[in-house]
Order: sequence, then structure tokens, then C-alpha cells
Amino acid sequence: MVDDELDAVGRPGRARASGWRALMAGKRQIRTVRLSETVSPFGPGAIVDILGESFMAVTGDKWPPSSVRQPISCDRLAAKLRVDELWAAPSTGNPEGPRTPGLEFVRFPAWLFCQECRRMVNWRRTMEKGQSPACPDCEGRLVPMRFVVACTDGSHAADVPWVDWTHRDADTACSAKDRLRFQPSRGSREGLSALEVTCDACKTRRSLGELRKDVLKKEGFTCRGAQPWQHEWGNCGRPLEVLQRGATSLHFGESVSAIDIPEVVGSAAELEERVKNHPYFTAIKHNPANNLLDDMIAELTAQYGYTADSVRGTVAALSGGEPNVLSAKGALVSEEYDAFMAAKAGTAPTENFVTRNVDLGEDGDSTVVAELRALISGVVIVDRLREVRASYGFRRYRPEADLVPAVPKSEFQKGWLPAVEGYGEGVFIQFDGAHVDEWAQHPEIMRRIGKITAHRDASTLGERLHTASPQYVLLHSFAHALMNELAFRSGYTAPSLRERIYCEAEGAYGAFIYTTSSDVEGTLGGLARQGEEPYLASVIVRALEQVAWCANDPVCSESDPQSIDGMNLSACHACMLAPETSCEGFNLLLDRTLLVGSPDLPGYFDNVTRLALESSIR
Repeated sequence: MVDDELDAVGRPGRARASGWRALMAGKRQIRTVRLSETVSPFGPGAIVDILGESFMAVTGDKWPPSSVRQPISCDRLAAKLRVDELWAAPSTGNPEGPRTPGLEFVRFPAWLFCQECRRMVNWRRTMEKGQSPACPDCEGRLVPMRFVVACTDGSHAADVPWVDWTHRDADTACSAKDRLRFQPSRGSREGLSALEVTCDACKTRRSLGELRKDVLKKEGFTCRGAQPWQHEWGNCGRPLEVLQRGATSLHFGESVSAIDIPEVVGSAAELEERVKNHPYFTAIKHNPANNLLDDMIAELTAQYGYTADSVRGTVAALSGGEPNVLSAKGALVSEEYDAFMAAKAGTAPTENFVTRNVDLGEDGDSTVVAELRALISGVVIVDRLREVRASYGFRRYRPEADLVPAVPKSEFQKGWLPAVEGYGEGVFIQFDGAHVDEWAQHPEIMRRIGKITAHRDASTLGERLHTASPQYVLLHSFAHALMNELAFRSGYTAPSLRERIYCEAEGAYGAFIYTTSSDVEGTLGGLARQGEEPYLASVIVRALEQVAWCANDPVCSESDPQSIDGMNLSACHACMLAPETSCEGFNLLLDRTLLVGSPDLPGYFDNVTRLALESSIR
């Protein structure tokens, strides 16, 4: 047991966290989650399944007081998200020791059913006794119902109104409407129609086959405007739709991470100065909707090569308005790229950003390595890094739904966000900007990327993604190919590897593959070792060989745009997709053909791949 794991549900409605396990301490059951999971994937608003029980994490206003939370220092991340402080959940290394205030979790869905007698019970907080819920009739184990509801245009979730829904068409008044049972239907039926909810008191029954996606909307049920942990209803009134409890659309978490880097005087700092000194800035600051903002963006992007997102994000940060998550990410990675360039020049060592420059080295055919060196202009190994990740909020049902803040604002408290920190290692690979830009101008490349761009612009999820440029899709696809190969060689599992793509300014292109651990001692060095010579050249070449052919070809390579809203081209589970925890862009904006080419399209690494394959044949 380690001392950086969260202590969270040892008493009614709370959870102690110290790994995925449940202990029996006398009559009290201790349910645990890891501290690192309190931001992602189990940040505010997310469902947490623990040993057959279902809970929902609450927002920061329900967290214990700051006296027991852990402060996390990362000034530049806090500044980009416009908060004063970042806090980690309270932790303990001994869940059987003195009781520490844990995080608040609510049981959701609150409607449970007995696996023995099938009775349904609406579980309330006052019924908690520190153990798994038991049926009041037969002492059988109660488990959560499968379905919940969410409002279609807002961000609220609730239990299915089982009592009212079951009795919707009842002919007579029922004396005990809440005496429900969830059981198999009579007769031979299939699917959800084989299950029904019945009332013991009035014998009313209704098949789950009727619980269609839009049935509650048609029957007049509307959203009461509350989250499961809120006791006061709002005035939402939006239609409700039924979702499975484990549906991915029930929670879209918003988190932003930053690597702890030394202060580097570079493009990010210069951009802030240029925005502050711009003649339009004062007018824009007092009126963010001013049309002068577009004029400022056009002028700075044309004169200095900044991206529109980086200028817009800097203006928002300096104006003190609500942060734009995508702009904040753009500003953060821009600063990190500057730090990598300083590290490459040997001027950026710090305690938590320990770097060294390496060469690709000679491994195998020297012709292949020489070709690779022409396309990759630098490699920086990070032997130690610190990453801070903060939860900004979440959405439900739709990616563009109203954002629910991770910590509702209060005029009586400083602004803060839940965060976690991790220590680890990584490998940064810088692409030759001139080669990338020249390659990206090829007419066939532009035509191919135009398909993804059109689908991204039409997608409701598109606004949460990076701009679909040839440069970004190239870097993103390269990072996925490299992560898949490193998972075999480095000793780390695929979900433990992560990517950061640097494509925020013309000529500034790079990919960073890294891993972190909640242990302050960091990780074991296996990933950094793969960045050393002579290993890295071999890793890159092998990664390219792996994606030159897919097990699903020719279907994968010849398909029209695929995946969510058609935002991928040649990319499927057999060749390019990575674990959700690894990818910064929802496994979208990917195309392996841009790496290795095709008969009518020049891939960025097509010469490397061809020479490597010819060498292996010989």
C-alpha cells in the first residue's frame, strides 16, 4: 500500500481510496479508488463502478475542506485556466487507520434491485450502513438498475422515474406505488422485451421493450435540473432520454494537463507582450465581442506566424474572461515546445525537467537512418518530468452540451480546480519544419486532408479537436504508430503511454511520448532508454513497417472517411487506434497513409519505409 492513494468511501456515501480493492474493517466496508483517477477517468460527474456497486463522483464544492486537501503547484496551468489554486484530494496510506475525510460519492443510480427476489429499492443516504446494500425482504444483494436518464440539451442526469413510468397507463390508483419488481416477462420474448417492471400492489406491469430512447419525451417526462448529488431541483424542463448506465455519452470529462517546465523566454512570452502592446487590446479587453479581435488575430498571425487559437487564448487569458479549453491547451503546448527547444540547446535543466540530447544513431541499414535524419531534426530524452492534470468540468449527452464546472464558482472562495500530479519520463522527437511544410503543400495531400477537414467542421465534436491540417494529422498518426511499437519494447503497457502533439506554429512540429506515475520517484527508465542510440531509429522504422500494412487492408486503406463523423481515413483498431487514456484527440484525425504513402500519394516517410522493406527482403 502506498501513501499517495486516495482515501475515499469508508462511511455512508464516502469512499476511501488505496487501490482497487474492498476491505472489511469490522462491519465497515472500505471501497477504494486511486488518487490519480480522481481527475481522469473518474473526475467530477463520472460513474465509478466498484465491485458491482455504482457511484458518481461529485463536484469540488462537495469536497472536504482545504485543510485536508493537498495543494499542487503549477502556476502556468492555473493561469491558463484562470484559477488561483489547484488541489488534490486528501490521501492516506492506511485505510484502516485514523479516519480521514474522504471524497463524497453518491450512489447512482439510486434505484437498485435484488438479485434473489427481484424487488426494486430506491436507496437513500439514510439507509447507508457502511456495507453493500442488502434487500430489506430477503437480505439478498442489491445491484444497480441498468438504465438512467439524461436531459438532451443540458448536462443533468437522474434515475429513470420508474414509479411514474410503470404506472403511466394504470387504470386505478395504487396504494403503494414504490413496491416494484424487476423480473423476466411472461412468455417467450427477446431482448429488453423479455424483462419488465411490475407493481406488487396494483399488479401493473410494463415491459422494458417500451423503454425506447424517446419514450419519456413522448410521455411528457422532463428534466428536473439537478445532478444526482443535488437535493434541490432546478428549472431545466428539457426532454429526457434513456441511456445505459455505462454509456460513454453519459460523461464527457474536460481535463487539461501541463508539463512542469522551466521559464523559457520564447514565442509564448513574446506573444503576451505583443498582445498587451497592441493598439486594439484595450478596446478588446473591455468588450470581448469587439470586431477588432479578428483584426488583431489576422495581423499577428500574418506578421509573426502565430496560430489564431494561440492569439485568441492569450487575449482571453490577459482579459480575465472565461477560459477556452482548446486555446488553453494550445498556449500550454506552445510554451512546452519552447522548453524543448531550449533543452535541445542545453539551456533548460531543472529538477523536474531533466533532459539530454541524443542522436538517432546507427542501427541496421545506414541508408535508412540517413533518410530518417533528413526528416527528423532532433531528439530530446526527458529522464524526469512532472505533469499536472486538472479537471475543468464535464458535459453530458452531447459533446457540445452545457459545461458543468468541476468546481462551481463561489464569491466567498478562491477559484480552484481538482488536480493530480505525476512523475515520469519521455522522448521528444522534433520534425524538420521545412520538409513537413513542403510535403504538406502537395496537391494530393491537400485533397486528402480536405475530406477530414470537411467532416471535422461539420461534426459537433470537431470544436473540441485540433485544426485538421496535414501537419497535425501527420504528427498525430506518427505518435500513435510510435506508441504502439514502444508498448512492445519499453516495458510499459499501452494505456500507460501518452502523447503530446506540438503543431501550434509554422515550422514548430514535434511529438512527445511519455509516461508518468503517481510515485514521486517517477518511473523506471524503460521509455527513456528506447530514445537512446541505437534503439530509437530501429523503433521508428519498425513502427512505420507495422503501419505500412493493416490486417484489415484493403478495407482499411481504401475506405471512405471512417470512425466518429468520418474524422479518420486509413486508421482502425488493427493499425492506428490507441487506448483512450493515451490519445489527446479521442482517436480522431488519424491517417497512416500520410506516413507511408500509397501509389498516388507521397507519404512523409515513404522513402524510409521503402528502403527498410527492401533491406529486410535482402
